[in-house]
Amino acid sequence: MKLPVCIFDLESEMLCNICQERLDRKEISSFDIEFSKWLLNRVKEYPSIDDLDLRRAIQTSGRLILIVKKKNAQIITSLEPLVAEMKESFGEVMVFEQPIKLRKIVQTLIEPFIEVGVNSLYLPDGSRESIVMLRDEDRNKITYSKEDLKEIVSAVIGESVMFQYQDDRVEKLEETPKDEFDERMEEFSSRRGRL
Repeated sequence: MKLPVCIFDLESEMLCNICQERLDRKEISSFDIEFSKWLLNRVKEYPSIDDLDLRRAIQTSGRLILIVKKKNAQIITSLEPLVAEMKESFGEVMVFEQPIKLRKIVQTLIEPFIEVGVNSLYLPDGSRESIVMLRDEDRNKITYSKEDLKEIVSAVIGESVMFQYQDDRVEKLEETPKDEFDERMEEFSSRRGRL
């Protein structure tokens, strides 16, 4: 089994220099360590997870997001009792395979519907923020709310991703209060003007 943290570190309950540096650089989180330990304790009960290559474990409100190496999702999803244990302990279980690509994750979450487009803003501090535009007619058909999509996708991608429906832009013209998208665009414009 490959985990985000060395197995020896989990067993000794002490991070080696390499894992400590990765934690300090935020390449892994304390939840990666917690979940890796939890999973390692279940290898005897579920021997097939010994073939798993887990890259990241992320906990968001009521969800456990696992990022695994390509062709590893089946190792987890085929073990219904393990998934039930994960759900009971951590919340709804979502498994994504590498490579992590924004459009692929969005399509997985909203299928069979499609996104209209993805735009990226590059901010002066070097960070990037993406905006995914969705079709008006899919608003009541997509399982997740815009807020849920933002939370899940941002956690997986590791950068801010906002979601808008096409008709949201039309409504804005009718003098509605500013939303997060408008505030970010205003902030971006003012930063650009100062450069």
